[in-house]
Amino acid sequence: MNAKNSDKYYKRVKDENKHLNPLFDIKEVPKRAYQLGIASLSLGVGLAIYDSFIGMYVSSFLLGCFCFAILMFMYLKHNGDINNLTIAIISLVCGMLIGSALLEGLDSEQYLYFFPILIAVPVIVNLKQTRYRQLATYIAIILFSFLATIIIGHYINHQESFTYWQIERLAFVNRVMAICSTIFFAVAYIFFEQKYIYELTEQSKRVIDSRTRFLATMGHELRTPLNGIIGVINLMKQEYGAAEHEEYLQVLRYCSDHMLQQVNNILDFNKIEAGKIEILPVSLNLMQLLLNVTMPFIATSKEKGLDLKVEVGPGLDIFVMADDLRLIQVLNNLFSNALKFTETGYVKLTVELKDHDTEYVTINFTMEDTGVGIDEEDQKLIFKGFWQVQDENTKSLNGTGLGLNISVSLLKLMDSQLNLISEKGKGSQFSFELKLEHAQQQFSNLTLSPGENLAGINILLAEDNLINMMVAEKVLKGFEATVTGAYNGKEALDALEKNPYFSIVLLDLEMPVMSGYEAIFEMKRLYPNIPVLAFTASLVDQNMLIDLYASGFSDCILKPFQPHQLLSVIKKHLANFSVPV
Repeated sequence: MNAKNSDKYYKRVKDENKHLNPLFDIKEVPKRAYQLGIASLSLGVGLAIYDSFIGMYVSSFLLGCFCFAILMFMYLKHNGDINNLTIAIISLVCGMLIGSALLEGLDSEQYLYFFPILIAVPVIVNLKQTRYRQLATYIAIILFSFLATIIIGHYINHQESFTYWQIERLAFVNRVMAICSTIFFAVAYIFFEQKYIYELTEQSKRVIDSRTRFLATMGHELRTPLNGIIGVINLMKQEYGAAEHEEYLQVLRYCSDHMLQQVNNILDFNKIEAGKIEILPVSLNLMQLLLNVTMPFIATSKEKGLDLKVEVGPGLDIFVMADDLRLIQVLNNLFSNALKFTETGYVKLTVELKDHDTEYVTINFTMEDTGVGIDEEDQKLIFKGFWQVQDENTKSLNGTGLGLNISVSLLKLMDSQLNLISEKGKGSQFSFELKLEHAQQQFSNLTLSPGENLAGINILLAEDNLINMMVAEKVLKGFEATVTGAYNGKEALDALEKNPYFSIVLLDLEMPVMSGYEAIFEMKRLYPNIPVLAFTASLVDQNMLIDLYASGFSDCILKPFQPHQLLSVIKKHLANFSVPV
């Protein structure tokens, strides 16, 4: 990401998240104080006109003074001369009601207005931020004024003379207005709380979306150099196998693989929290999948002197419908944890057929080790994110502590759960069951045989990063493929125009001049039979993957990649492709 794009990205995030500023009042309480002032002013003007109409001129004059005072307070608040408009309006309304009791007594029933004032408090006060002392002050002012009004109206002769007809009319109007005001504030409270809940929900979505975009951007920026590191390491192992280099290469490979695993864990954790991971079943051979899962851990187990056992029960050399990527991810996490926390003994994966019928099979997976074990009080904590078992023998081990948390979430999406049996110092046993549907079509995307290569395959590689281009080109040529390079989508289309007989196209998404997103439409329009694979370091979630498929991409290869992964995906799509003659 260059500086210009980075500035644009962070400016967009800042603009979209202005509501996350702690100084921003999501409940808009200051705005409501003005609205209360306007409502009080409108009611005061209406009552002043009505009092004048029925001949109660002193009361009308008092209400006029009240309205003028409301205007003055709102003006002073607007100029910043007073800080708390809410308490000013409440005090003014209460004072006006006390004055009304002094003039009119209790016969006009003006004390009923204390009910809508009390109901208005939660509307105009942010109860989640206001201190209890301030809230108690509001309530105390209202209650004290109510008692004062009752006492003054009951024990002091009213100062204004009025007829029975006048007092009946005024009392009726006060009743109606007090009831309407109470209903109004009650409805307003419900409305504002619903708006508040909606804003909180939207704010939460904005936080998740912003974090997703941030992690996607950072993931892309981390994956790009990682691709170069891992690619060069693999090339060095192929080209410079001298014994004196081997130790350094192993260290570099461990560090880069470990960093890649942590980046992937954090990105997966973020996608799970955002609810953007879906289970996409494909047809696969279960025995082949278990073989592919186990192979990468053989070298690690030998280095630690551990016995790696895999026991697969009868009847499991079958084709089933399962999300191979997510199932492999769960088993990889369990293998990694078992090997990490086991110093002597063995790690064993047991897979058994528990039940089956014409449509489904139920399979039990058990990962057992003779490692450090887990205390009973820690057995629930290990499934939480960013938490690891602490043991004197494993203090040097590092990681995000997300593996088991991610595994639990993925298994939940598969309608399963991860069970644990463990005792401190005596190892652990993780197990889960999956109910999988029999595959209707007997083909698998995990059918790569050892020693396969790409001899005779002509590949167009579009990649703008020189290091990534070099690495991918050398890896593909190492598999005996013929590779033609292009540094943007326009060059890739020009290459296709000169030679429309490429077997497959690897197309980076983010390129200058013409991006992969733009080039794919022209490629599928002009050369619909050639498989085009998205070749990207971007964070690809399920929504983006669906969009890529809809755009015309046949599959997606994430950078950094391992050579055998690249070979496997290419071979899968070449199986259904024939070069036109």
